[in-house]
Amino acid sequence: MLLRSLCHLAPFAVQLALAAPAMAQMNIDGVNSCLSERLAAGQTPATCVDEAHSACTAVNSDRPAVATLCFVEVEKDWQSGIAALMTTIKEKANEDIAAVAGVEGKYDLLSALLQCSRMEELAVIVGRESDDAIQRQTARCKANAAGLTYARLFLRSRNL
Repeated sequence: MLLRSLCHLAPFAVQLALAAPAMAQMNIDGVNSCLSERLAAGQTPATCVDEAHSACTAVNSDRPAVATLCFVEVEKDWQSGIAALMTTIKEKANEDIAAVAGVEGKYDLLSALLQCSRMEELAVIVGRESDDAIQRQTARCKANAAGLTYARLFLRSRNL
């Protein structure tokens, strides 16, 4: 009985082992450096978000669940970064500026997530993609939304 149970778990264990490289944690300090460098060079800072997602986008399209998990983990990293940045803003800025930053960040993220939801619904209705592919696209969109929100908040607060 135990052997049969282990045999059923083996494919799952292999998939987790293969997923490990794609689930590397994002380096928020590296992102901050990238954002500062791109801004100083007059380049678009959005490419820093793309670079932070490179491990997830590199996952083969035949493994959408692995990529989805990777994007979900990166989104969590972005959310942690946003929370830490808001804590810093509250410590360094006056109350009004911190409140404005909180509102701006909140609605930047909400508007982007609303677009992710819209794109997901349209993909489901049109039905050209598999459920796994739609989940991957949605997870990527949400990670991108959180990443761009972080980037905007970072760039707005850099002179505090």
